[in-house]
Amino acid sequence: MYKSDKTLPDCTNPTIQRPSLERKYSIPVLKKGKQITSVPKGSNKLIEQAKQSWHVEFFYEHPITIKNIRIRITDNLNRIKDPLEKLNQFEKLLNKYSLLLENGYNPFEKQSSNEVEKKLAPLTLIEARVKFETYHKAKNTRAKSIKSYLSKIDQFIDFMGDNKKVVNVKDIDIINYLHTYALNKSWTGVTYNMAKVCLNNLFKYLLINKYVEANPVTLIERRKQVKTELHQVFTDEDFKLIMEWLRLNDPYCLLFVQMIYYTCIRPKELRLTQLKFIDLDNQRIIIPASVSKNKKSLPVKIDKALMNELVKLNLDTYPTDYYLFGNTKSIVASNKIGENTPYKRFNRCLQELGLLNKNYTLYSFKHLSNVRKYLAGWSIAEICSANRHSSLVETETYLKDLIKFIPMNKDIPVI
Repeated sequence: MYKSDKTLPDCTNPTIQRPSLERKYSIPVLKKGKQITSVPKGSNKLIEQAKQSWHVEFFYEHPITIKNIRIRITDNLNRIKDPLEKLNQFEKLLNKYSLLLENGYNPFEKQSSNEVEKKLAPLTLIEARVKFETYHKAKNTRAKSIKSYLSKIDQFIDFMGDNKKVVNVKDIDIINYLHTYALNKSWTGVTYNMAKVCLNNLFKYLLINKYVEANPVTLIERRKQVKTELHQVFTDEDFKLIMEWLRLNDPYCLLFVQMIYYTCIRPKELRLTQLKFIDLDNQRIIIPASVSKNKKSLPVKIDKALMNELVKLNLDTYPTDYYLFGNTKSIVASNKIGENTPYKRFNRCLQELGLLNKNYTLYSFKHLSNVRKYLAGWSIAEICSANRHSSLVETETYLKDLIKFIPMNKDIPVI
């Protein structure tokens, strides 16, 4: 960013001012390189001057040697060829460092110029939102997660106003927002806590990047959660009704839920599964790391019953970059299906059967598959492997309703 030169300036140079007794730095000046004395044909003085190496220069008293050290700053602006644009950018750089020095910037301290600049021009909430979104996109955060974060951040911005400075947001502002929305929108404890998490992540990012000096969300209490029991395991009666309805009315959704049941592949992963990852000869599907939730490329076994369904599709007649679930009519197609299409089709089935109030979802097929595996004698480790889970703890969440399916008809051992 800058170079230092222990050579003191020529005292006769009127453009250089030494640090005064009241301050430890000289007033920054713009240096444009050598003075142009001749101009080639077809050029002009401005163009030739812009070809020189420019810099903003000032002197600062070194804290140890007490000598005035020359500081030169370019910010890589010498790459600019246009004379007027170069002058404009260097004048901005000059004004920037003049303001920074007036507000305590010291080139010899650990505090960077960016940190001082952030204090002088704090972000608004809307500016912070943009930086937060850009950060998560750069680190490949799931689009669905980013959308969840931003929905609550946008609510908070509406509550506080676009131009509210992030450094002026206090814990009472967060509390007022959470309480207001909890009351007006009848939030559950889960929703309340999710909103708190979203704002905490925003201000944690701002704290790490020195835009704020404290996270106002840290000490705010969580609400007691009464979780909605989603992904309930189907009763035998309901499961029979659902499969019969899908066979008669929706072959696309039928195959989709069969795939979930037999492979435990997640719905999003299924939507993005291309034919090139399906190996019928070796009876397996490879979920690539770019698609897999845990970013690991692992094989999934194709069961005999599922193999019969896949063979009917004549997959070898399509290009390998086609998607297995690309179209609701032909099933296989060149484009991937919309994110919510499988969910909407399954919900239609539930609505037609009057089962919307039972908390069944597409993941219920995965839960049912794991419960049935366990009851059929599969070990937890085998179920863990079939699900591509990273730990047994993760697998156990799929078996939380297992007790409902285990008959309590065994005698208690005698003591």
